[in-house]
Amino acid sequence: MFEKTLRASIALLSSVLFLAAPAWAQDTEAAASSSVTEARLPAGAERVRVGSVPAEVNSALKKIVEAGGSKIVQGDSEVLAWSGAGYRRENAADLMRQLQGSLRAKGWAYEEAGREGEVTVFSVAREAPTRRAVLGFYVPTDEALLVAWTEVHAAGEGQINADAAQAPRAAARGPERGAVNAASWLVGTWGTGGMSMMADRNTVTGATTPSNGSTFKYVFTADGRFEFVGLLQSTMYGCTTTLFNDKKGRFETDGSTLTLIPSRNFWRQQNGCAPNSTKEREYTLERETFRLRTKTDEYGKQFVCLTNDKGETCYRRAE
Repeated sequence: MFEKTLRASIALLSSVLFLAAPAWAQDTEAAASSSVTEARLPAGAERVRVGSVPAEVNSALKKIVEAGGSKIVQGDSEVLAWSGAGYRRENAADLMRQLQGSLRAKGWAYEEAGREGEVTVFSVAREAPTRRAVLGFYVPTDEALLVAWTEVHAAGEGQINADAAQAPRAAARGPERGAVNAASWLVGTWGTGGMSMMADRNTVTGATTPSNGSTFKYVFTADGRFEFVGLLQSTMYGCTTTLFNDKKGRFETDGSTLTLIPSRNFWRQQNGCAPNSTKEREYTLERETFRLRTKTDEYGKQFVCLTNDKGETCYRRAE
């Protein structure tokens, strides 16, 4: 049943992922090893920053996990890219062989689960030092080789399979399995996002602006208040569309659950080439509930990840 459902998911995702692939490597950082599997990566690897992973990619990972049924839940995810002047599509197969060799060196067993068009879905698993499993897919295009994968866990077992050596570090990171008071640990500023390095010229005003990007920030205070600011910007043919959200209110935590209770939810939409089309509104004050977990990347940076039925977004603690 899993294989049948998985193949159906691959068929639905294939064309979307193939078309989205060129945009995946726009906001990246150099990566020597995987933050999910700890395997050494072939030369030239770039990690797509958490806040810049396209929605299509997160949706694809979610659908692959859902194909496994209700017995598994999604954990940490990672998107890797090989692109640029040193990349050639004909070398993608060799890069994947190198990656599989690195996985084996770390004790992982690689298995291809299905293929449809340009998209190949696979799984990797290992038994020691702790039992772990990862599901993912890769897509080779003329512009880049993309590998996206996510750890999976048995439902009800929590989001991190930490062994005894990792336990002190996990406890210091935050609210996993109720190890600390999540409300106090959350206090501070958390953000994600980035702007494109390419600029576009507004044909009406003559001004230049970053072509695409987004930034999202949460501030949690010790008295149980929160503030959220979100900015999404997209430029096409010199005209920039901006979507702004300002939200604030109270927050509550219960174990690994975060609930936001807004008292303000303001939205503004603007088009730089049509100032008279600006729209503003005070939106509905509905509660939002998220599954709360934390993670630390290979550089020791702390993230808090919020998950609901729309997907997962991870925010890094501000310095």
